[in-house]
Amino acid sequence: MKTADILTVESKGIARIDPDEAHGTPRALFRLWAAANVEFATITTGAIATGVFGLSAFDAIAAIVVANLIGCTLLGLFSTYGVEYGLPQMIQCVNWFGKPGNRFLSFLNFLNGFSWFAVNTVIGSYALHATLGTNIDQTIIVLTIVQVFIALIGHDFIVAAERWFFYFLTAVFVILTVLSFLHITHFPVPNAKSLAEVGGVSGAFLLTVSIMLSWLGGWILYSSDYTRYLCFRENRPQMKRRVFLNTFLGAFISCVWLECLGAFIGATVQLNSPSDLFTAWIPEWFRPLLILAIIVGTVSPNILNIYSASLSALASGIKLKQYQAALLTGLVGLAIAIFGHNNFYKHYELLLFFLGYVIIPRFPVMIIAHFWPRRSRWSGIGIGHLGFFAWLIGVLCSIPFFNQYPLFVGPFARAYPQCGDISFFVGAFATTIAYLVLTAPKFAEAREAVPSSVDLETP
Repeated sequence: MKTADILTVESKGIARIDPDEAHGTPRALFRLWAAANVEFATITTGAIATGVFGLSAFDAIAAIVVANLIGCTLLGLFSTYGVEYGLPQMIQCVNWFGKPGNRFLSFLNFLNGFSWFAVNTVIGSYALHATLGTNIDQTIIVLTIVQVFIALIGHDFIVAAERWFFYFLTAVFVILTVLSFLHITHFPVPNAKSLAEVGGVSGAFLLTVSIMLSWLGGWILYSSDYTRYLCFRENRPQMKRRVFLNTFLGAFISCVWLECLGAFIGATVQLNSPSDLFTAWIPEWFRPLLILAIIVGTVSPNILNIYSASLSALASGIKLKQYQAALLTGLVGLAIAIFGHNNFYKHYELLLFFLGYVIIPRFPVMIIAHFWPRRSRWSGIGIGHLGFFAWLIGVLCSIPFFNQYPLFVGPFARAYPQCGDISFFVGAFATTIAYLVLTAPKFAEAREAVPSSVDLETP
């Protein structure tokens, strides 16, 4: 693709991709999802397992692997939907959650996008503060400007940027990994005090799995945004297999690698802010590379957050151009980052769980409706409305299992703290049952490759 095309501001918005617009290769997805996760926020997430919950190294690794097997499989699966439909993820959902319901869910995804943007920007700012002594608020503002600029240009510029980010970040984080293990004198052991606060090993294990799933949950709802331009390319079944494999491997390898690294480091420091993870023990010769990696590693995931959040804003009915929605996402995320960076780890943990509560129950409907089309059992109620009701039932059923001390602890979580926070799994199961009960199998002609009932107005 020509440089001029890459630098042209995208104007496609949330419309379906036409055959003459299709371009790209599945290989780019490996680099994109790897680059998005080879960053300090991934290390920070892994550090929660040992530094906050008190798991041993073995238990933390097991929880990380389990969570990423589930989450990366879903990310790969939903990425194939972009090849199938040629639409952004949230526009596909109109058929499954109805237009009014999908507008609400798209707004929640808009919230998800600018919240993650704020989180990553804060982590990058803390890291630069630790290595350079920069002012955190000023650093947040500068990083925001850079990230918004790349994201508002659009899809092709993002894919091109992630390619080079991947090569650089992989090299730097390999060095950081080696230096970290030279510094670590012993593997993390169980922390009895921390474990007691979360219901023991089983509670900490399940909490860690939930945290890691929530981390991936935000990415999953973006997945088709970066594969829709692969629609109409080559043999579609083969293309979908390659999309799944590249997406799964790019996310799984990067997440497991850096979350495990974070788990090893997290138990060796007093974990109060992200800058605690890498301070005095980093050698001077490595600091310039580290500083640049902090900047690139902050920009890499956040251009995805801004871009996909802007598409979600359009899907929610906000009447803006795509680049205007990207600017709005950046401004909202900037405000959250500026005012919410104090007491970071508690805010971060609460955000991860809240997003998981409302994101995870969507997945059963998106899977069932895609592979086994259903119809409404009531002639006066559309199938999409029933999908939304099923999601809502799943969220409500999960409330007794919330374990967000001191904010809210549900009756089940209070009575059985050793179960941790299993609300994600309960919500997904309840949504599945509700959707199957509310709908019936649709025995009709084979589903068309691109749904014809998606008619959401585009700006």
